[in-house]
Amino acid sequence: MKLFISVDMEGISGIHDWDDVIPGKKSYEFGRKMLTQDVNAAIEGAIQAGVTDILVNESHGPMKNVLVEELHPQARLIRGFFKPMCMMQGIDESFDAAFFIGYHGMAGAANAVLNHTLLGSCIQRFKLNGVEVGEAGLNAAIAGAYGVPVVLVTGDSQTAEEVTAGIPGVYTVSVKEGINAFTANSLHPTVAKNMIREQAAIAISHYKQISPIAVESSNTIEIEFKSTNMAFVVSWIPGTELLDGRTIRYQAGDLKQMIPVLQAMLLLAIQGSKPLDF
Repeated sequence: MKLFISVDMEGISGIHDWDDVIPGKKSYEFGRKMLTQDVNAAIEGAIQAGVTDILVNESHGPMKNVLVEELHPQARLIRGFFKPMCMMQGIDESFDAAFFIGYHGMAGAANAVLNHTLLGSCIQRFKLNGVEVGEAGLNAAIAGAYGVPVVLVTGDSQTAEEVTAGIPGVYTVSVKEGINAFTANSLHPTVAKNMIREQAAIAISHYKQISPIAVESSNTIEIEFKSTNMAFVVSWIPGTELLDGRTIRYQAGDLKQMIPVLQAMLLLAIQGSKPLDF
């Protein structure tokens, strides 16, 4: 059996502050340790339930946060930022199931720890086919485009609630409860790891009972940016419509083709966030 794991960081056990997840900050190494432990717990549970082939894709920030030498040896690892499928790089039709480990709530989710969507400095709101989604919802749809069900998501309780509404049948582990965006009531890491390990095994044992997200024949994204210039420069991409000062819309027939375009949009938005210094 083959498993794809997308690993974010804000929803990892014990993490509650940007200092925990940004390279060079004072508690980043602590965050990396917690991240690797949560991922390993998920891998251990999956192996216990019969998984033999595991691919982990780094999906946070610079996408090189996992302590490679401490990662479970049965897993392969994709590291690095410039990936056309971003948080879902490496997934294809050969996988039986997917886990999302350490995920967080969408931008604006009340009290969700470090809530944002894709690029917190640029995106105010993100819609897929008219429905506001976060990273979990978008990535579950991408998995669905390959016929792969998302069977386990770990993060804070707000994220668990969000994905339960958007991914029918998904198993979740709430490793903490957000009090606000920068404060959390967290389980002890050992307790959290045990819960992740147990739920991972259960999720794999029942993966055939969880359906992939239904594939749409045509897909539309709408992005409300945090500044007008971000939307302006992104609207230069062919096929992109500027709806108002801060919002663009883009339509494509296939999510697989759309996601690399979305990646290009985010890179352009970063460039449009401030005047260039020549």
